[in-house]
Amino acid sequence: MYRQCIEWGANVHAGNGYGFLVSVLWLSAIHYMSVGGTHTLAHAMANASMKAGASMRFTSPVVKILFEGGRASGIQLKDGTKVHARKLVASNVDPKQTFVDFIGEDNLEPFRKERLAGWHFGPEHVLGTPSFALHEAPNYKSAKWNEDINRCFYTLVGFETAEQMSEYIIQAYGGQIPDRPGAGTWVNSLWDPTQAPAGKHVMNGWFFFPKASCLSEEEWDDVRLTYNDKFLKLWEEYAPNMTRDNVIADRLYTAFDIEKKMSMPEGDFSQGRSGGIGVGMPRGNQYRTEFPGLYLCGPSAGGGGVSAAPGYGAFKVICKDLDLPKIWKQESRTY
Repeated sequence: MYRQCIEWGANVHAGNGYGFLVSVLWLSAIHYMSVGGTHTLAHAMANASMKAGASMRFTSPVVKILFEGGRASGIQLKDGTKVHARKLVASNVDPKQTFVDFIGEDNLEPFRKERLAGWHFGPEHVLGTPSFALHEAPNYKSAKWNEDINRCFYTLVGFETAEQMSEYIIQAYGGQIPDRPGAGTWVNSLWDPTQAPAGKHVMNGWFFFPKASCLSEEEWDDVRLTYNDKFLKLWEEYAPNMTRDNVIADRLYTAFDIEKKMSMPEGDFSQGRSGGIGVGMPRGNQYRTEFPGLYLCGPSAGGGGVSAAPGYGAFKVICKDLDLPKIWKQESRTY
């Protein structure tokens, strides 16, 4: 339960326990899987956008938000192209990129500078992601009491006591690779056979790691080469068939890899947090900014993680501001 709790950023060593209760009583039961792999969700969103008339650009990042008459009027790309907005600009990158990199600190009001001063990436929500191609799915010792254990959608492996979990996360938050390589694991091929060849399986998981900047590139290379093996030895204690002979191939994406390849600073999948001071406007209005026509719709505006929440929330606010139809209230909608 503690391991589940920290995935949502709840502190197991401080506070009133509310975050723990929310994590284990509600959030632990809302995992969903994209058939075919998570990339299908991104493709579906891109296809839906293009069907609605959007243009997609994949090879030239944004470097500047443009303004006209004090209102956000478009963006400029790295290759110099300027894309003009008819109505608004919505940013799903983190606030530091949005306000400091794309607008410029000299153009910010004191209250925004104050909120950004405490903005930090990690140590919460900094992950390493192991992937294993397997001949057999894990067969856990405990399944002899309940065979459904082998078909759990999400299985936490490697922790026996609250003290072990406490030491694990203290090490990760403190800039160290945890000594005990426990992980959260998904064997999605148990539920979606399209993700592996017939009779084979795939596992993906999460380790909690220190921030990307805590280790050198060479040290991360060593972690990438050795940490999956350490986890496999621990995994075998719980599922005896999880030996190296059962592994077809494996790979580990470290916090360093996630930062470099996915543009998530420090490997923080929640785009950082403010350190106690809200980054936007008052709660419930966090998608608007002080710049007319500029909205936030990324994870940092909606609580972090990979979900539809921030985009959905920003969409509702934009519809209200532009007096657009409230399509989410149509009876045909499922959400």
